[in-house]
Amino acid sequence: MKILLITITLLSTLAFANEEGKELHNESCVACHMVQHDDDFYTRKNSKMKNHFGLRAQVSACAQNFSTGWFPDEEKTVVDYLNKKYYQFKR
Repeated sequence: MKILLITITLLSTLAFANEEGKELHNESCVACHMVQHDDDFYTRKNSKMKNHFGLRAQVSACAQNFSTGWFPDEEKTVVDYLNKKYYQFKR
């Protein structure tokens, strides 16, 4: 029973983090880019994202350059959201 509760709690936490990452991305990232943000934007063949480290670095650089005011855990939720939805990089 304890394992079931822990599993449910963990899954709900991950779902919330993913939604938070999506919300932060939609509020701060999409507004700055002129191109439409659809799946092709992130999965195009000439994508600059080659690994999880590069994705983290890009999100962090954008957050700093555009003064999003994100805390490190918020940056992480955006990275996790983008990685889960588009890239599937191994950590």
